[in-house]
Amino acid sequence: MSTNILVPIDRSSQSTAGLVYTLVSFPDATITAIHVTDTEHDAYATVGSPESSEEQLEHASERLLEQAVETAAEYGCELETVLERGIPHRTIVEYTVEHDIDHIVLGSHGESPIVRPFLGHVSEAVVRRAPVSTTIVPEAQSELLEREFPGRILVPVDGSDQALAALEYATNQFSEGRITVFHAVSLPFEYDVDAIDGTYLERIVDDLTEQGDSVLEAAGETIEGDDLAVETELQYGEPSRSIVDYAADNGFDQIVMGSHGRSLPARLITGSVAQTVSRRSTIPVTLVRGRPSDSS
Repeated sequence: MSTNILVPIDRSSQSTAGLVYTLVSFPDATITAIHVTDTEHDAYATVGSPESSEEQLEHASERLLEQAVETAAEYGCELETVLERGIPHRTIVEYTVEHDIDHIVLGSHGESPIVRPFLGHVSEAVVRRAPVSTTIVPEAQSELLEREFPGRILVPVDGSDQALAALEYATNQFSEGRITVFHAVSLPFEYDVDAIDGTYLERIVDDLTEQGDSVLEAAGETIEGDDLAVETELQYGEPSRSIVDYAADNGFDQIVMGSHGRSLPARLITGSVAQTVSRRSTIPVTLVRGRPSDSS
């Protein structure tokens, strides 16, 4: 279970939505809202004001955190706040390590009119470098409030330890949710499955389908005996696209999946499927790091 959660706060609606998601999903956790002032990029005009630009920046940052505390009070929760200076993504990751944070919830910044769909510089860097599980919230608060939480949860699995850790996380953290364990069969050709009946490709599809069924069966065995509403679903297609499309087309409220991270000397890299899903999903995505029984 997530017990110490860090929520980065900025002026975006998505960061407020990230806080609301946290308050609803983890009401018993210790929640800390952090705002990092970046003096190189955050600027305020000082014309006609007795305050310096730096003073205005500090006061604006304090107001953001005060508003976060007020939001938490509306949900009957207490909120710790931290105001830091520095490079935002680096400061967030350093704070996570130094204060035993075990989960981060942050808003993405959606689509930019300048670049392709992207998490935003800070969100992207935190997701890639943080040594703990992260939840990315891509929606504004008004959109988030239309969802039910924990609601319907899609848990993609591929047979990896990270995927099983994600399933364990979902069943432990969101035991009242309706969980669908999902596997996407990636085919080595572009033909529609229905179009290859009676051809030599049918055998390939049968073998891959059998492997996919085994992945779902193994995942199901990890939660046998739990009193949970769990379904399984197998689809054909490129995994990241299949996950995002299936979640959107079937009214899911959030996605929980393995990060597939691997350690490098300087950082942790998120796997390509998880990274693509977190970029393209229109609903909250939790990326779980670790192995089964080590994820909560």
